[in-house]
Amino acid sequence: MSCSAAEIAEKKRIALEKLKAKKASLVNINNNNSSKQSPQAVVTAPSICKSVAPGITGNLISSINATNNKNNSKADPPNTAMPVPSLNKTGPPLNKPAPPLSKPAGPVLAVPSAENRASSFLNAMKSSNIFKQRQELQHPARDAAHPYKRPTSNEVTMGDFYKKKSLDGGNGKNYIQNGGAQTNTAQTQKNVAPVFLNSVSCKVAMINAQRFEVQPSSFHNKLIEVFKSIPSKTYDPQTRFWNFALTEYKLLQDRVNNLKPDVVMGVIPKAILNLCLAPAKRVDSSCLESLEPTLANKLMPFQREGVSFAISQNGRCMICDEMGLGKTYQAIAVADFYREDWPLFICTTASTRDSWANHIRELLPYIPLHYIQVLNSNQQYIGDCKVLITSYSMMERNIQQITDRKFGFLIFDESHNLKNPKAKCTMVADRLSQQAKHVILLSGTPALSKPVELFSQLQMIDRKFMSYIDFTTRYCDGKQTNFGWDANGQSNLKELNVVLKLKFMIRRTKAEVLNDLAEKFRETVVLDPSLVWSNEEIKESLSTVAKTFQSSKGHEREQILLRFYAQTAEVKTKAVCAYLKQQVKEPKKFIVFAHHRVMLDAICDCLGKLKVTFIRIDGSTRKQDRGEFIDAFQKKPSCKVAVLSLGACNSGITLTAAELILFAELTWNPSTLAQAESRAHRIGQQNPVTCRYLMASKTADDIIWNMLKAKQDVLNKAGIFCENLQDATLTSAPTTSNKIEKYFSPAKPASAASVFSPSESCKKTATPKPTVDNLNISKEIENIEDFFQDDDDDAFKDIVC
Repeated sequence: MSCSAAEIAEKKRIALEKLKAKKASLVNINNNNSSKQSPQAVVTAPSICKSVAPGITGNLISSINATNNKNNSKADPPNTAMPVPSLNKTGPPLNKPAPPLSKPAGPVLAVPSAENRASSFLNAMKSSNIFKQRQELQHPARDAAHPYKRPTSNEVTMGDFYKKKSLDGGNGKNYIQNGGAQTNTAQTQKNVAPVFLNSVSCKVAMINAQRFEVQPSSFHNKLIEVFKSIPSKTYDPQTRFWNFALTEYKLLQDRVNNLKPDVVMGVIPKAILNLCLAPAKRVDSSCLESLEPTLANKLMPFQREGVSFAISQNGRCMICDEMGLGKTYQAIAVADFYREDWPLFICTTASTRDSWANHIRELLPYIPLHYIQVLNSNQQYIGDCKVLITSYSMMERNIQQITDRKFGFLIFDESHNLKNPKAKCTMVADRLSQQAKHVILLSGTPALSKPVELFSQLQMIDRKFMSYIDFTTRYCDGKQTNFGWDANGQSNLKELNVVLKLKFMIRRTKAEVLNDLAEKFRETVVLDPSLVWSNEEIKESLSTVAKTFQSSKGHEREQILLRFYAQTAEVKTKAVCAYLKQQVKEPKKFIVFAHHRVMLDAICDCLGKLKVTFIRIDGSTRKQDRGEFIDAFQKKPSCKVAVLSLGACNSGITLTAAELILFAELTWNPSTLAQAESRAHRIGQQNPVTCRYLMASKTADDIIWNMLKAKQDVLNKAGIFCENLQDATLTSAPTTSNKIEKYFSPAKPASAASVFSPSESCKKTATPKPTVDNLNISKEIENIEDFFQDDDDDAFKDIVC
């Protein structure tokens, strides 16, 4: 807890009073001891002063004489010779008196007892001005810089502050008494260290391209008067901040400077000011006439606008339209406009390399096929290629060969993979961007969770705009900590949004440009608790993990959440499969997203037992099989379900044949979920799309769902995320545990014939509505569709997995 200057002065005054009282008590002790001294305890001053430095002997003797003359007024005359014990080892023994002196060598003083001898000597030295004089001579610089230096007679003491503070209601702000004189607060503050003075600090940031906002830390009457004097002033009663036109920025700064040091006004960086004050760049759409006709005819109006923006930025920008709005077509169109600066380098994910090659062949037919290469091997020769398409991992392995080719135009698809400036692929991409004339970054989600992920991508576009420290300090709340520079926060997000749109990025949403696109709905489904918590042991285990997570911090907290996340996947498998069993009865195709292998395997096993045709794409799926699987799901009516990994299939594929998307698990980043939703909700989708999140209460889903909300709010303020995952309607999966308990009650134990065998699930025949008497699901089912038409098949739901 910090103390004010007045409190510190008062504490110092009390300490000095205590010291003064202690000195007085020591003097009283010395007086009492001196009055009881024996005649033998007398010694001359020169005998004591032999051990004292010669330079201070005179002052010390005079001080001691004054003290003894006062204390020993009733003692014998100083000229009387008294026996004195010898202080030298070579002198006579102490029991023999010394020879009488004809004249005393000096004034006689009483020697105190052994326990008080040192304190009496030190007190005598302190009473002199010797040490004060030496300190003033030897330490003038230290005394001048001391924040609590004793004031001179012309200065105001903090003790006087307390004496007079009642004059202004007990606060002592208006008058201070000093020797009968009164001074105002301004004069007193000059004598107080600057750290104790209260000042108003103002943050200044852009809120759009024409106006800036001032955020005062506290109320200041004169500052408000200055704000009201600016013609373009506007006050926001909700935020309690003021904003002004950018053209009056200098006027406001000049007027606020007159309030220093009471008011400290922040500044807008010069690069931001120049960017906002510069005239907008306009590009005539006639420049698009030079594009390849095959490509130009396929561009939609908003895509033409994106191409024009990229050309206005000299081919160095980010195209960050929402997923499914044709960023690939726009990037190829910009590359075609600058074809004189080729060869063209395209880096994308491993699953979309072939898709990019097909688009190049289709949209740019004038390029010979042998000049379009997909880099699949470290031994592949690329010296003659005009267009090279590769993945991020292959780019790392072949950096030297790619650098030697000197590509003039670069396209980085899904550029959020370059969010970490310390990653090898990011360093390689940055190295290539320095030698290329044009760089286009494509991503529907340029930052997955925090603004710092943008910096490495912006550096590839313009390295001179802002340094890392400047960027993170202004937009990431960057600060120095005991563990290094922390840039994981967020600040001035409105200004960051302005900067991105003016210089670096163009972004449109589906709602803005596609009025005829089908709607998208979100739902959260709470799974049946009786299927999630099959026994109390599992419930207690996850409850313990949840409590440990709440009490943990730092890296340990992250590790516990990862373990909690994995255990949640295990306990949800039965409930998810039971929900899928109900869903496959519907005629619509759907997609199931999951993360952990245990969940993916359980879903596939369930669909296999139900004889449902499905595809599965995860990290282990071969590249040549991915395209075949996607085509099968899109074109074959019999292929009903697509089981996809959130990590491997959240981007780069189109599955518009599906009208329903199920998320069996959540993930950390809202952008990843938005990307996954856009696999079906994109250009080409004719029907409404429903996205359902299958959640289990009292699991890691509760924690991750709240994390997603916080992250999406930050990204929305920066203008790089446009979804709201929290607008989902809440429903619950059917609860059937009571019926299952009735079927398998202890009163009538199940026989061996009534035990269900999963391997025979697809051979069963339809049975009458089960009761306790006729329940027998071991018979074969010849038609699985008839089994799905049963009114009550809850027993199957519980034992399907």
